[in-house]
Amino acid sequence: MLPLNDTQVRLVLLNHAVLRLARARPDQLEAFGISVEQLERLRQLSPLDLQRLAAMRELILSLAIDGRALQEGLRNLVLIKEAKALESYFIRHGASTRLMTVLFKMRRKLTLTCRRELAVQCPSGRVPLPDCALRERICQVWRSLGDTAPRARYFQLHQAFAQWPIAALEVIIRDFEAGA
Repeated sequence: MLPLNDTQVRLVLLNHAVLRLARARPDQLEAFGISVEQLERLRQLSPLDLQRLAAMRELILSLAIDGRALQEGLRNLVLIKEAKALESYFIRHGASTRLMTVLFKMRRKLTLTCRRELAVQCPSGRVPLPDCALRERICQVWRSLGDTAPRARYFQLHQAFAQWPIAALEVIIRDFEAGA
């Protein structure tokens, strides 16, 4: 248990506890070490009295952290950060609003906003495509990437053909898969 010594943190925690415990059953209160009578007395305290109580060091308030849940949360943060970085990569490298919707469930308006924030210019109209020989090579690389997740597949494809915007690669792949 991590003891909490800051009076303001203790006050916020006490306020929060009183609100949450007001809905608890008596057996739940006992599990927290509080009786029904103590909860009622806490609920009747004025804000000033609650602040005074929070300042009393005799009242031990501590924080318990579930290590497994924390580990899961930290892992999820890494995944979120990676997804956001990949999302940003796609926007910076000219992915279409259509592809952003398919791969990231990102609405068109949000994609356009992100482009503005990242100062990414995407020309309107059909994106220029490479010659037929390079298109065939792009399709070969796409096939070689196998059944990996579409995000990863497009990322790897763009890594191989970084001189082309992702929107151009998308058009080539869409045409390839429509004809296959």
